[in-house]
Amino acid sequence: RFLFFLTLLSTALAVKLEKCKSRPSRPLPLELRSTTCNETRCSISKSAPVGFELDLKIRNNTEHVFPSTLLIYKLPDHHIGEIPVEIDVNRGCDYLISHSCPLKKDDIVTWAFDWDFLPDEVFGVGVTFKAEISLYDGAADPVACFRVDLIIDE
Repeated sequence: RFLFFLTLLSTALAVKLEKCKSRPSRPLPLELRSTTCNETRCSISKSAPVGFELDLKIRNNTEHVFPSTLLIYKLPDHHIGEIPVEIDVNRGCDYLISHSCPLKKDDIVTWAFDWDFLPDEVFGVGVTFKAEISLYDGAADPVACFRVDLIIDE
């Protein structure tokens, strides 16, 4: 994981983030970096996941952070759907690379993970995706929520 962090640190780009549409009051991360993204979207394929690093400000003392992820897709016929992405919420602290749990209010932490979820039923070149990623603290208060565009590369 440390080698991944050094590689990402040396070649990462800042990525444009959108607020979560259903939860616009939730804070955005301070920054999102990725080696597979440019300023507007992230490239993904079945063989190459998107690696993310998020800088987050912890708003309350917490023993744990819990992730929640959603894939939003739009097919060429304009059908829009959402698919919850299975992620082990009990491993939220395992994705921290700058700190370890418990976390203190006002800590600035870096959380990293790979997005590799592309379901076969909606996978295809030309399908538009958004990844929505939320993080909660131990009291279920939001730490961050954001959306980022994904584009499928062959």
